[in-house]
Amino acid sequence: MRPNLEGPLRIAGIYLLFSSLWIFGSDYLLHKLISSSELAYALQTGKALLFVLLSTGLILLVSWRDRRAQRQLLDELTHNSKVLQQTQRNAALGSWEYSRGFHWSEEALSLLGCDYDGQPSTLEQLLSWFHPAERASVQRALLALIEDNTTLLVSTRLLQPQQQKATWLMLRGELNEDGKILGTVQDISLQKRDESALRESEQRFRQLFEQTPRIAVQGYDRERRVIYWNKASTQLYGYAVHEAMGRRLEELIVPPQARGSVVSAINLWQIGGPPIPAAEVQLQHQDGSLVWVYSSHLMLRNSLDQLELYCVDIDLTEHKKTDGELQVSEYRYRSLVEHLGDAVFITNATGQLTFLNPAWEQISGYPIHQSLGSPLQRFMPELGQPPLSQKLQELLSGNLDNLRLECQLLTRSGLARRVELQFNFSALEQGLSGSLRDVHERHQTQQLQQARNAVLDELLGLHPLRSILAGITQRLENLQPQMRVSIMLLDEHQRLHIGAAPSLPKAYCQAIDGIQAELEVGSCGHAAVSGELVIAEDLSQHPYWRDYQAVALAAGLHACWSLPFKDDSGQVLGTFGIYYLQSARPSTADIALVTEFTRLAGLAVQLSATTMD
Repeated sequence: MRPNLEGPLRIAGIYLLFSSLWIFGSDYLLHKLISSSELAYALQTGKALLFVLLSTGLILLVSWRDRRAQRQLLDELTHNSKVLQQTQRNAALGSWEYSRGFHWSEEALSLLGCDYDGQPSTLEQLLSWFHPAERASVQRALLALIEDNTTLLVSTRLLQPQQQKATWLMLRGELNEDGKILGTVQDISLQKRDESALRESEQRFRQLFEQTPRIAVQGYDRERRVIYWNKASTQLYGYAVHEAMGRRLEELIVPPQARGSVVSAINLWQIGGPPIPAAEVQLQHQDGSLVWVYSSHLMLRNSLDQLELYCVDIDLTEHKKTDGELQVSEYRYRSLVEHLGDAVFITNATGQLTFLNPAWEQISGYPIHQSLGSPLQRFMPELGQPPLSQKLQELLSGNLDNLRLECQLLTRSGLARRVELQFNFSALEQGLSGSLRDVHERHQTQQLQQARNAVLDELLGLHPLRSILAGITQRLENLQPQMRVSIMLLDEHQRLHIGAAPSLPKAYCQAIDGIQAELEVGSCGHAAVSGELVIAEDLSQHPYWRDYQAVALAAGLHACWSLPFKDDSGQVLGTFGIYYLQSARPSTADIALVTEFTRLAGLAVQLSATTMD
């Protein structure tokens, strides 16, 4: 860092101005006012001493103000450094710089699995930490950065012979405006595993359609040119892969009289119009003969954000010829539906269930025979609300081709699960048909990740602790509406105080605020002392609640379980109190979910305390 002369020059300037004004001003006044030379000499001496005292005081004042400003700046830099280090740890991120060797931060050395010895690492030593398969590419990238100032962006595995799962790191680096090489290292193992799983899934998906003889799948670009053609499409339409690739849909398989309408429907769909519904249609074989198929269509966007159309065609020619083969097809369809993991349902015109497959019992817990004849709204009350009810009516009247949405399913056990519904109009039943998929775990994972991100954003934004805790409780209650959540904080006197309880009555909160954390004093008091989970499934009978049964029951609370959260050293910081409006016990999934939120609360309390210090 270059020395900053602004402070010294300011002090020197003030001193010079003050000295000049004092010397010339005082001499002028003495000359004008004093005629005796002896008195003037004596006053000159006193004036000099007074000058020394005043100038010393002035220099002291200016120096003190500069030192105070420097201390404030140093404190801010220290705080920002701590926040940056915590953020790097949370993001599995470390930093480094290159100056006659690689200098690593503590976070970076932790990611590399190395101990800090105070010495910079050489290029050879750095490469020895990585898997041999990536060393050459890493070496080329690092040399290009050091010698040619080329931006570094390379991923590599750590050399870990004893580890089953590889640790992947992303190295980044560039030359900054001061001519220094700075960079970061980040753990991207989860991303790599996700990418690997995605590639495997895509490969299985491709193999599935390549090896399925009865399902013809074709893919087309925005101009309707073939980009994918499986073996079943060759069997159905007669064109080999090399004959079909690059040719337009309408030229290959659409009869001449229907080409104009097909092209118009696809173009309209691409600009936001209605999708082409699945239907039985006649398409054209290579030899000119017509082929009956059941064709489904899907519009997707590729990695370049370009639209692609996929058609899934099932040959119906033979099915049209004989009733026997139609029955075989219906049997296969029913067998497929019976073994699907998704629940399949059909309703009549009044919305009552007329068909359910076995997956319904697994997802909802209700037996099929007890569910048939009931409206969907019995299990999913949101469908009876005006916006969704209107959409279903539009579907029944033919104004909508299909409808996909997410809502809550009330299971037989009384819990609410997030499900995804797909509706279509059933012409045979004059009602609705569709499927129901359990997406509760995915929804909870997404919401939990959003909660983590929101808490981290609020912490970095230095939001008040009570605001952060209130947000945590609200997000948990959004995930589990049957819960009434409170967060209590433990003070230095071993008393518990309400940190957040947005859904609990004020009178109840006032009654429990400040209770002593002791064994057998409510669920939270016992959990704060024992450091363990405490469950009271019936507050009217549980001995820990003998002093608080009346106020709890008056507030409509009948069950409570409490989970403590701790700091990094294992000291209890506070508790989560989970209340129910009826007697109940938490499931293993509920405990796991709340445990994730206790980690967020613990992080918030610790960082808030650090910020206050």
